[in-house]
Amino acid sequence: MSTIHCAIGWQTSLPGTVMQEMLACSGYWQPDAVHCQQISHTPDVRLAKACLYNRPNSELDAILVSECGQFSIVANAHLDNRDELALELHLKDIDRLCDGELIIKAYQRWQENTASHLLGDFVFILWDNLKQQLYCARDHFGVKSLFYAIQSGRVIVSNEHKSLLVSSLAVSRQLSNDWLADVFKPTTGNEFLSPFYEIHTLPAAHQLVINQQEHSCEAYWSLTPQVLPKLNDDEYIAKLAELFEQAVARRLVSQYPIAAELSEGLDSNGVVGYASRLLDGKPLYTMSFNGTALNDDNAHVWSNVYQELFDAIDLWPNVQPLWGAETPEVLKAGAYATTFGGPSAISTWYAPRVALAQSQGCRTVLSGWGGDHCVSGYGDEYIHELFLDRQYIRLYRQLMLRQQRGRGRNPIKALLRLFIQHQFPKVYKKLFQFRNGLSKPSADLFDHAILTDKITGRLAEIIKPYYAIMDRTSVQARDHRELINVGVQRRMALTEIAARHHSCEFRYPLLDKELVEFAYSLPSHLKCKHGVERYMFREVLKGHTTELIRMRRKADVLTTLDSEKIQDNAAESLQRVMANWTSELDDIFDKKTLAKVVRDYPHVAQRYLLQIESLQGQLNEGLIHL
Repeated sequence: MSTIHCAIGWQTSLPGTVMQEMLACSGYWQPDAVHCQQISHTPDVRLAKACLYNRPNSELDAILVSECGQFSIVANAHLDNRDELALELHLKDIDRLCDGELIIKAYQRWQENTASHLLGDFVFILWDNLKQQLYCARDHFGVKSLFYAIQSGRVIVSNEHKSLLVSSLAVSRQLSNDWLADVFKPTTGNEFLSPFYEIHTLPAAHQLVINQQEHSCEAYWSLTPQVLPKLNDDEYIAKLAELFEQAVARRLVSQYPIAAELSEGLDSNGVVGYASRLLDGKPLYTMSFNGTALNDDNAHVWSNVYQELFDAIDLWPNVQPLWGAETPEVLKAGAYATTFGGPSAISTWYAPRVALAQSQGCRTVLSGWGGDHCVSGYGDEYIHELFLDRQYIRLYRQLMLRQQRGRGRNPIKALLRLFIQHQFPKVYKKLFQFRNGLSKPSADLFDHAILTDKITGRLAEIIKPYYAIMDRTSVQARDHRELINVGVQRRMALTEIAARHHSCEFRYPLLDKELVEFAYSLPSHLKCKHGVERYMFREVLKGHTTELIRMRRKADVLTTLDSEKIQDNAAESLQRVMANWTSELDDIFDKKTLAKVVRDYPHVAQRYLLQIESLQGQLNEGLIHL
């Protein structure tokens, strides 16, 4: 994990200390080294990098300039296809090259097609002195983030959000209405937006080309079905297991100990089970839930779940679980606002686990998050495919098996529901209280708009795409929605920012491009075979976790939520917000509707109120304006 920075003055010189100011914004995570360099005088091009060493040769990956002097790069990259690139580029002594050097070599050959040849987690900023242009790219699922601002005569690019806001660059701190709508509407958008309208986020799987005359932001990859060889089910599953093992192995490359998140779920158990074996006796540290050890205060909620974890950990001799003694505060107003440089919608939920990893000197945290978006998806939409293909006998058998597993209603009633849904969709939505593809509770939240009309004038544009992606009636369509349309990029940015505070970085084996493309292209029945949801991934996990975890339904994990405590916390937060209310906020929020949300949806209101408190703090300090 490193932070990378670039500033360009096309016609006038940049302030002399601008790169030092940008680098200072990364001081909170105590970089191993910092570098800055003026690459060109006309135009004035400057690069900087704050380094966190993790992989072999990462000490060499500073500000890199090609031998010919034409290309310069700063990169935050973990390339997973180094050997393949070496073959294609006819490179020897690949072990002596860092990832940034490899990207320069790739650019010398493929120019603006470079990103499509890379695998792994990466962002980079490359200056081509001959073309007088920047070339930047972000990895396929947005594990690494990149922000940019284009002003009159000036360009600023960085993956440290606050560095774009240093005083010498004079980027506007005007609040973005798009950000307000994104944060305070009950949608689950994909992109992580900056709170400021002048700062843009480079989307995942996109590349950015900037010169003095123009700039373009284009996708270099899209998720599409692959043409797979014809194999039987067992052969497909064996290939899936091979690709999953490869995905885990790729993310174990580090000079430091490895840590991993571990819950009672399939995905994290798969990652830990495979990583434990691949580490061949080296320790693998695990962190679970909020990091708190089982105690008298939480045993009534978590004792059964913790026991399942203990049983699984007993299978892995080199796994060392980490626990904290005290229960951390995971919801905090304005968390990371100072280091992020703007009102924070970032949860501290990840912090206790990453802090435990840091305590053991780890710089890589493996996560199983994202698995059920595709690779370990449930496959529930398979019954819709069978219905639409008129495979009624197979459909009825599938419904019976699902019912036997405790995951479905009476097969005859289920068939009737499918018939109404597909033959009479309007009747179906009215009968089952659906609105625009959403269940009634979710749709009702849209009617509780806490933002004023002044902010949500474009509300239809925001909600329409969200509604459009909700109704999916094939396994592939559902997986595409989950991976591309709903929340992945947002989660990646949030976890990157949280982990950076503890000198760590998350890596996601189940979002490996090659693994995802293969799983996405597999026959639908493999995800829900014999009525068993997530069938193919359960097969991949054989021998890598307990049978109880491998075959358990998600509904078998039951914990209790303290509804009264949630309601009380939301009410207390509302009192704090109202005590600090200013007339400026009347232009943004509808106080009456906010009070209704606190009453009717306290779990949602609690998140809203923490974000409003953060916004109030920034307004009071003059760090943002409307």
